[in-house]
Amino acid sequence: MPDDAVKTLARLSRRDLLTTTIAGTLGAATLAGPASAQPFDIPSTSRELWQWVRVQPVTDVRNAWMDFASVGPTLRSGMASEYRSREIQSTELPAFASGERWSQESTRLATRFAQFAGCDSDEVVFTRGTGEALSFVTNGLDLASGDEVVTTSREHPAALSPWLVEMRRRGVVVKQIDLPGTATSGAQIVQLFTAALSDKTRVLAFSHIQYAEGTVMPVQELCQLARQRNIISVVDGAQAFGMLNFQLRTLQCDFYATSFHKWLGGSHGTGMLYVRRDMLPRLWPSEARGIDASPPVVTPTVALGNDAVPAALHKFGNVVPTLWPALRGSESALDFHDQVNRTRIEARMRELVLYARMRLQQLSGIQFITPPTPGLWAGILTFVLPGRVAADVAGALARINRVHIQVVNGVDDASGALRLSLHIFNSHDEIERLMQGLLQLPKL
Repeated sequence: MPDDAVKTLARLSRRDLLTTTIAGTLGAATLAGPASAQPFDIPSTSRELWQWVRVQPVTDVRNAWMDFASVGPTLRSGMASEYRSREIQSTELPAFASGERWSQESTRLATRFAQFAGCDSDEVVFTRGTGEALSFVTNGLDLASGDEVVTTSREHPAALSPWLVEMRRRGVVVKQIDLPGTATSGAQIVQLFTAALSDKTRVLAFSHIQYAEGTVMPVQELCQLARQRNIISVVDGAQAFGMLNFQLRTLQCDFYATSFHKWLGGSHGTGMLYVRRDMLPRLWPSEARGIDASPPVVTPTVALGNDAVPAALHKFGNVVPTLWPALRGSESALDFHDQVNRTRIEARMRELVLYARMRLQQLSGIQFITPPTPGLWAGILTFVLPGRVAADVAGALARINRVHIQVVNGVDDASGALRLSLHIFNSHDEIERLMQGLLQLPKL
């Protein structure tokens, strides 16, 4: 990209954002309509498509951002939709003071996200992110002292911490499986979980994709195992939603938590919890707004936006009235993924990661932590450079080459590992830039 184009994109103003974003997003940012009245004008050839895709996020194009597993930039269409929604909400106060209008919009959003995720609108609860969604589950389940939660030693702290609180609070037993450094098959992982189960196991909690080394877990098989044993399955989907093309009803999990600001390209501070319909009665609400009170309390619980909404929103608390603009931004990201094609997006990510592995394996002594087995990897590639401190390597790449990757600890090496997480917004040229940066590291 020419230098003048880079400078123009780097100093993009709010007016530029609104005028260069897809017109259908702005034209349809009304209370009742869908997020995008017009389809994206997508290029027809692959080469033009991926060039077009690269300028859709709002980001500093001088950086090679390869850390989508931590956080991703927001799509231009989503940012424009969020801004326009805030403007509408501010200027049309009478409409937004109406509980009926909020109920309509809450139902519409739940239906739209359910369609994308592959579930029913009654099973969707909007949250501020994956961590909050997982906390809703741990706080809401009736677990007693001695009940076991089987998880792994590689879960994200935000996923593990709520269970550790329950361990201290209620005496729940948290059993962590030591996953192999590099898994060889999904069957190997299922066997490890099976061996850890006992007659006291009440919950299986694990990630769809492990955040540190990128292992794609055999989710459907693990959820089937749980259901056969009458065990509750709780899936951390922070790294999968927007990366993989899947449907929740196919996974057969009981709960699935995710956020929209990583791989989806949606607004920050938005996410969702899927609650399988049969599990609705078994989970207590952490934020009770819509449950009717009963005698001796004579006044029922009433909250704006909680009447006449889908079941999960009604029971567990509807945040649409406070997160509406941000959720509209994330809704626009759904349209982007659908119209680019979710299968094509996943395939492109795998292509980029495969290319990165082929290039990086030329580095002397490199050790890959991410499994090479087909089906066990997707958009994340984690590796170790023996004799190098991962934090020093990542710092040099960011400082000298403006290449941004992440350091992860606790993955088989005391010096830390380097995690590369690639999206369709990345390119082969950026991978070459990473490679050159690694080749130019100062000698030990």
